[in-house]
Amino acid sequence: MAQALYRKWRPQSFDDVVGQDHITTTLKNQIATNRVGHAYLFVGSRGCGKTTTARILAKEINLAGHESDAAFNARIAEGISEGRALDLIEIDAASHTGVDAMRDVIDKAVFQPSEWRYKVYIIDEVHMLSQSAFNALLKTLEEPPPHVVFILATTDPQKIPATVLSRCQRFNFRRVPVKLIVQRLHTLCSGEGIEADEHALMLIARYATGSLRDAISLLDQLASSNSLRITADDVREALGASDSATVRALMDGLVARDAAAGMDAIQSAIDQGADARQIARQMVDYLRAILQVKVSQKDTQAQSGELSESEKLDLVNYTDKISSAQLLNSIRAFSTAVNDMRGSLDGQLLLEMAYLECVIADAPGTSAPQKADEAAALRTASGSEARTQPAEDKSHRPDARSPRTETAGPIQRETPPVDSAAGSGATIEALRSRWKQLIAEVNTVNKPAAALLRSCHPYSIESDIVRIKADHDLFRERLNDPKNRDVVTATLNQLLNGKFVVQVFTGQPEQEPDPNDDPLLKAARKLGGQLRE
Repeated sequence: MAQALYRKWRPQSFDDVVGQDHITTTLKNQIATNRVGHAYLFVGSRGCGKTTTARILAKEINLAGHESDAAFNARIAEGISEGRALDLIEIDAASHTGVDAMRDVIDKAVFQPSEWRYKVYIIDEVHMLSQSAFNALLKTLEEPPPHVVFILATTDPQKIPATVLSRCQRFNFRRVPVKLIVQRLHTLCSGEGIEADEHALMLIARYATGSLRDAISLLDQLASSNSLRITADDVREALGASDSATVRALMDGLVARDAAAGMDAIQSAIDQGADARQIARQMVDYLRAILQVKVSQKDTQAQSGELSESEKLDLVNYTDKISSAQLLNSIRAFSTAVNDMRGSLDGQLLLEMAYLECVIADAPGTSAPQKADEAAALRTASGSEARTQPAEDKSHRPDARSPRTETAGPIQRETPPVDSAAGSGATIEALRSRWKQLIAEVNTVNKPAAALLRSCHPYSIESDIVRIKADHDLFRERLNDPKNRDVVTATLNQLLNGKFVVQVFTGQPEQEPDPNDDPLLKAARKLGGQLRE
């Protein structure tokens, strides 16, 4: 069976570890001065070298003092690389979370090593241990036998009790820089006879987001599927990423506030096999690059290797066409879409919502504070001008559920939305104050619906009707889809403790027809008929 490249090229010494010099230097000095600790905690994201460094540390502390014994050194190195070293015990805490597993470790730790100087326990993903397991390990971790070294590795140190953290030497592993990942990939390509474009390796490195293992795994996959010849187009196809033309089309649409242009670009990219989440990630990277250029007035080192000269010039041009506020809002919108797509089946919808939010949110006359105060302003203006209808006509007025039209002679005026719900005590002010909470709760059940609500605003509450104003017809259509509307309605009723019906509109809310204007009723009155309740 062929061996995966990340295993075949796993570093065998501290000098081979990439991007963690601040840690390997300290560990080498500890071994050289015979000041090896009894417990270490390695913290870092996936694929940055925690377990590899732990294995190298286990080998080096046992090789110390045996430099002249080549046979012993070779035996230790082979035992670790082949996974048959009796004195190196690796435990996956994710599958051994209980206290019984830790008690077994404690019971066996008292025995002397079978061959080495130290018995080394590597506990990976240690944050997955239960509280009782941590408690059982605590005393041994504080004062282990002199022949035992514990190395704990985790990606989430916040879940580790402070009592455990205080008993370990903590080393924080950094994400591997893109430049160092590319250098390592060049080394692998030379050793494996793989031909790869510089731009292809740069795309792989940027996709890995600091994880060298992810980068090597992707290189291995591409080398197998492309006959040892890798181009930038091969990388984009494997990742589901779009080309730079799609990103530029979306940026042009943002600058011009052209909703249709961006929607067409997204649909075209999806039709060609692009992944919506990758497009969103590309937009975040590109917008961030523009923001950095706008702030520092120079290109960043990370972007300089990936972009061509024309693309770098585009970055500078965009800085003059887009404001910092719009950049920040756009980065936030696409970042939210990236996170929401993890649990959504409709990534394209979330991408479209993020784009439209960027186009519409900052458009003149549609700022969020203005939208929030729109209904209040209408109420104030209408309340000062509205004329009261004669009492004797009230019997002919329907129980209207939308902004009503009051008649005073030939003049008609729209009255303000009523901000109360019978029997529930809910008001539009209460809904506005809890709007973010509503979005958060909907997001736990239906992420697309929550994304739609972010581009809508509460308008009025009248009787058992809650009216929501959408910024765009597309938002209204998607939010009126039963699978989205039902979730919003159920969550809103639970939040406001009432039984409401949700209506979504754009522009002005639709008004119910006035029965007094019914031509049939008018004809009946002329003949002497009366309207009966």
